[in-house]
This record gives sequence, structure tokens and C-alpha cells, in this order.
Amino acid sequence: MYVSLDPNEYHVLHPRPAYLIVTSDREGRLNVMAASWVMPVNDEPFILSLALDKETKTYQNLLEVGEFTVNVMGEEHAGLVYQAGSLSGKSVDKWKLLRLEPAPSKFVKPPGVKGSYGFVECRVERMVDVESVALVLARSLAVHVRQDLYEKYSWNLGRARILMHMRRRVFVGPGKVTVVPKT
Repeated sequence: MYVSLDPNEYHVLHPRPAYLIVTSDREGRLNVMAASWVMPVNDEPFILSLALDKETKTYQNLLEVGEFTVNVMGEEHAGLVYQAGSLSGKSVDKWKLLRLEPAPSKFVKPPGVKGSYGFVECRVERMVDVESVALVLARSLAVHVRQDLYEKYSWNLGRARILMHMRRRVFVGPGKVTVVPKT
């Protein structure tokens, strides 16, 4: 039996991977935010989307510079991700406060986050207004992964405990991996 929920109950689509998005402003000051509304929309070329509140420092930085990194985080980063998502980059230097260290990028100004499982270097292709949110469409320019956690075409989920966000302070990690047999 089903029950009806409020039509705005978007958590029905959670848990979702929790990422750290790194941007920089024109002067090179770094900002970091937590995001779970990220998804690939095309594979060749690799285009991804990011849903982003237009009131954020990250949005402002993307308007100025148009580049960012998407950092894949693990269960051990839950506190860090929560803090990054609980503070505003408009009022505090989150990069400094969270004591983040840069992982060098090859093609974009913003770095990855040292200690992340991996990161994608992105350049904004376009932004689409959707109410109070901008849907950012971006092209992947480079993908970097930790060699010990990524195998051919996929994360090794026995080792890569990718952080998933449920709601507010609640995060989960990967449990059982189910492979559907060939028929």
C-alpha cells in the first residue's frame, strides 16, 4: 500500500552521493560547498549538471570564473561535508576554516580537494534558470581518481565508501552491492 506525501517531498529521491564543489572568484579566492544534486547528463562528451541556489557564493563564482571541481567524498568525510554545507561562503572563508588542501587541477583554476576519492574538472557550458535555482551544465575537462579506489570503469565499493546524503545531518554509505545476473 502506498501513502501520499507532500508533492514537494524531494527526499524520496535520496540518498544521493555527497560531493564538495570547489570554485574560485576572479582574485583566486577559493570557496567550497556541499552538493548532492549533481548528475551526468551525457557521456561522450561527459557533460554533468549541478543544481545550485542562485543566492550562494558558488553561484557568484561561477558567473565570474565559470569553472569548478566536483569532488567525490567518502564516509570518513561526513563531518567535513556537513560543515561545508552548513556555512555560507559569503560570510566566512570555508576553504581556510575547514583546513582544506588543494589537489592540483590541469585545466581549470579551482583545485580538487586533497584527500577526496577523486575529482572532475569542469567548465560551465550554460546555466538555466529554474525558479530560485540555476541548473548548471558543465563539460568535464579532466577526471582524477585515487588509484587504490577506482578500477576499470568503476569504484571498488569494497574500498571506496562513497558518502551518500539522506537529509540534514544523516549520511549513509554503500551497503551490499547487488549484481543482476545475465539472463
